[in-house]
This record gives sequence, structure tokens and C-alpha cells, in this order.
Amino acid sequence: MASDQRGTANAASTSTSTIIIGIDFGTTYSRVAFTWSGKTEKMEVITSWDSELHLSSDEEKTPTVLAYGSKGKSTWGYAVPRDAEQVKWFKLLLIDTKDLPEEVRASAKIKAAREYLRKHNKTSIEVIALFLRHLWNHCIQRITETIGRALVNFSKFHIVVTLPAIWPDYARARMREAASVAGMLGSRLAGETELTFVSEPEAAALATLSDMEGRQDIKGSDSFVVVDCGGGTVDIISYEVVKTRPLTVKECVKGQGGLCGAVFVDEAFSELLKKKFTITKWNKMSDDSRSRLLHDEWEHGIKPQFEGRERTWAINIPWECLDKKSLTSMNALPKVALTANDVKGVFDPVVNKIWSMIQDQITTIKAKNAEDPKYIILVGGFGRCKYLLESIKKRLDGPKEVLQSRGAGPWTAICRGAVIHASASNGLSSLQVQIRSRISRASYGTTVDPEWDAKKHKKADIKYWSENYQSWRAKDQMEWFLKEGEDISVKHQVRRAYNMLYEIWQKTCQPEQSIYFSTVAPPSARKDKTVKKLCDIKWDTRIDVSALPTWTNPLGTVLHQLKYEIEMTSSGGSVDFAVYHNGKRQASKNVQIDYYSN
Repeated sequence: MASDQRGTANAASTSTSTIIIGIDFGTTYSRVAFTWSGKTEKMEVITSWDSELHLSSDEEKTPTVLAYGSKGKSTWGYAVPRDAEQVKWFKLLLIDTKDLPEEVRASAKIKAAREYLRKHNKTSIEVIALFLRHLWNHCIQRITETIGRALVNFSKFHIVVTLPAIWPDYARARMREAASVAGMLGSRLAGETELTFVSEPEAAALATLSDMEGRQDIKGSDSFVVVDCGGGTVDIISYEVVKTRPLTVKECVKGQGGLCGAVFVDEAFSELLKKKFTITKWNKMSDDSRSRLLHDEWEHGIKPQFEGRERTWAINIPWECLDKKSLTSMNALPKVALTANDVKGVFDPVVNKIWSMIQDQITTIKAKNAEDPKYIILVGGFGRCKYLLESIKKRLDGPKEVLQSRGAGPWTAICRGAVIHASASNGLSSLQVQIRSRISRASYGTTVDPEWDAKKHKKADIKYWSENYQSWRAKDQMEWFLKEGEDISVKHQVRRAYNMLYEIWQKTCQPEQSIYFSTVAPPSARKDKTVKKLCDIKWDTRIDVSALPTWTNPLGTVLHQLKYEIEMTSSGGSVDFAVYHNGKRQASKNVQIDYYSN
């Protein structure tokens, strides 16, 4: 009996703990970090992956690869055999084809991924959900082995998933659906699991800032550019130091991003080899042979070592590529030669795009602050690339420096930063790093029909007579919560009040409000072609109209009036919305938010 009482006490003592899990779901590799209440300084990165060949299983990353087998079985990550039919790059399928640049849409890897999904009759959300299920189960097992089953069972979970800053908002809703299908949000004794999102560059910046904390060469007004180079996307975010103790920064100019990550360098190298081998020889190779060749000669050979210096690489042409005559007349494998210029031709199209974005950030910062940023900081898996570092260093002028960490630091920055972000928002972080404000990448607002004002409204506006209000109104005018380029406080919350009128005969109502966005600056004053629908906010609860207060119009007609507020909160590069009625926030289960892909 005493033992049972101790067990209950132990459970109660841990019931308020929170385990924070940061997931960097990447195009080529995925990474996960975690911590628990008040233990940010003891953050751990998940390793010990299941591996088919027991190679690289203790890396701080796992390949974002999935293979469907027979009888519903599937393998993932390092456990996928090299010769298995597999799907890669499926993260990029989360967004609609029209939102991908033309060169990405035409990519052989994207086409192969789409074909794989068609063959197996799967949607992108189903494939992502299956990969996340494998990843999640592995992580929970490792976390349990690290901190113990009791703490895991009686702690709340806060999951933070990172997303590219350049992705449309609907991708977040799709990722939430995938996480739910994966079982990550299932009911637990400790309470509802919280799922939030943070942009990849902000997460990377938070990890970088924590590493820079306490440096004596950082002073107020210094600025620096964080370049997050991932597998698929490259995002850039720039900060200015507000104060050094504690280290507090604000985003100083609007960030940038593009689909120009490492996968496009890899694909360019495949195309180079195809030309060097000739199409005939290349097509004779099996998928497994090509995979091994690229893995050995490129991924673990030329790619990480290349700095731009003059040299030549000799690559064997496999026996299977040769015809019978060649096989009988040769006693050694023939080779193809790759020069430094060949390899530069593989890297440069992507590096040039990255440099163009960095250059834009530097120019904008200098125009605003009258001085250059102090550091250009490379993070992310591709951020470890030696040639990228040397290329940027050669193009910089003035006192600016490029910083590039070695080891696992750059490629774990995003998952570690996700944990730091959630820890700070929960008041659990022991790190003294703060982001005071961000800059909005778009304008967000709703439509309103205000009273017609001849001085304010234009001929393009639609003028109509409202029977309810007994006045002329201007249809579909924009009321912006937030405008592109504006500073957003980390805890920035904006509310807008709305009225809806219902006639006496109506019994119930189920309100709905549309949210719009625009990337044009300044945003339009009316809903035109530059204004796109972001989402619809729908109340799942039906409201008794007869219970609402009444309002009488100038003709004496009595109408019921519903007053409510919509609150917009900005956090981690994304926006969230909530509905308030009678001063109370409506529970998420009572409000449905449907995102649109325009």
C-alpha cells in the first residue's frame, strides 16, 4: 500500500512537466531534438536510428525516405534498402504544383515522387503521415529510454514542427492534418498535446543566437544575416541587436527565401554524370548502381570536399554500362574525368541564387541602418558546404565576415531552435535569448462594408443600398489586421470587432468569416485581384438567434445582432486566429479554420 501511495505521489509530481519536441521535417533529412520542463540547457538530439546496413545510424539526422512493402509493411530512413523502390522529396509535394517554381516542377525527382504516389494510390498527406508516424514512434522510444517511462507518461507534450518561411499558409494546415493522421496528437493521460509551428529560419536563428550568447564582440545595433540552407529551401532572416544582456534582437528587414537547396545541386550532378557517361551507358545502370555511385563518389566524396580549387576526379564506369566488345577488350574499368569547372557548373546555379538573396539583404540592411551587417552566418545541412562558404567569402567586400560552424551544429540548428522557441513561449527556457519583434511577410485582413464615403471611395468600388442599415454601403473594402513590412511584437495580438444582423424569423445562425492576405505593398484598400483568400473561420456551434440582443434600424425594424471579435496572433513567422464571443475565447473544437490554396 505504501508503494502505491509513492507511485501516485510520483505521478502527481510530474503531472505538470512538459516535454518539448522540436521536429525539423526536411526535404532530404529530418532531425528531432527534445527537452523537458526547465531543462533547455540539457537539450538532446535524437540519434540511434534503425539502419539496414548499420551505417550512419548514430547520426543526428535520418533520411527523409520511405518505401512501401508487401502486406502493408513499410520501411523508412536508414532502414530502407538501397535497392528498394522508394520515395524521396515528398515534403515538396505538400504544396500545390502551381506554387512550385517551373524548374522544380520539371525536376526528375519531383516527377518520380509524384509517380510513386500514383502507383501506390497515396496522397502527399498520407505519405508524410506515415513517415511522421515512424519518426514519432522512434523518438518516443528514445525519449523514454533517456528520461524514463513515468516522466513521459505524466508529462504534457508540446510538439513544434518547422516549416519553410516561403511556404503558403495552407501548408501548415496540411502538416497539422498529417501529424494528426500519424497519431502524434492522440489523447494522453497528461492532457491534450499542443502542436505549434515556427519558421525554419527563425528556428535556425534562435539556435545560432543561443550559441552566440555572451560573445564580447557583439554590441547594440550590430546586425547579422542568418542563411538557413536546407535540402529543398534556403531561407534568409536578418536581425539587429537591441541589447546584449540578455541578448535581445529584432528582425531588421523582411526575410527572403527560395527553392534552391542542396537537392538541386545533387540533381545537377546526376545530369553531369549522365552526360559524361553518355545516355546509353547511364541507362544500362540499375537504380541501385546509380544510387551507390552518387552516394560514394558525390555525397561522401566530391560534394563535402570541394572548395573550388583546380583538380580532376576520375570516376569508374561500372561494368554493367559496357557492351560485350568493350568487356572482352578491357582489363580495367574505363573512367570519366570531372574537372573543377565541371563541379563548379553543378554548384554555381544554386550558389548564385543564394548569393543574390544574401546581397539583397545586405543592401536593404545598409539602406536602413547606414552600415553593413557584421556577420553572415551559414546554418542548415547545405550550410556546411565548403564551396558555398568560399564562394560567399570571395564576393563580400568590407568588414563583413562569414561564419560557418563544423560538426553537427549547423544541421541540428533548426530542430534545436524549435525547442528553444517553444521553451521561451512556455516560460521554461533558461536561455537569455529573446526575439523582440519580427517583420510581416504579408498583409492580413478581412472585408467590411462600411458606410459609403464619396471622399474616400472610388469609382471602382461597388456601391449598394443596405435594407438592414438603411444606408448606402461600399462593398468588400479591406480592413487590414497587419500590413506587409510592419514590425510585429512577439506577443502581438490584434482584435477586430464584427457585427452580424439577423431577422426576427431566423432561428439559429452559424457565423463564418473569411480572412484574406496580400503580398503587394501597400495592400489594396478593396478586395481586388491582388487580395487572396487565406482561410474561412467557421463556428461549429449553432447560436440561438432569439437569445441575441436586438438592434433597431432607422425604419424601426427590429433585428438581432451578433457581436464577436477575431483575434490575430503572430508567432514564429506564422499567424493564428481565434474567435471571442461575450468576452470569452471560443474553444478550438467549436471553431473550424479551413485554409485555401489560391
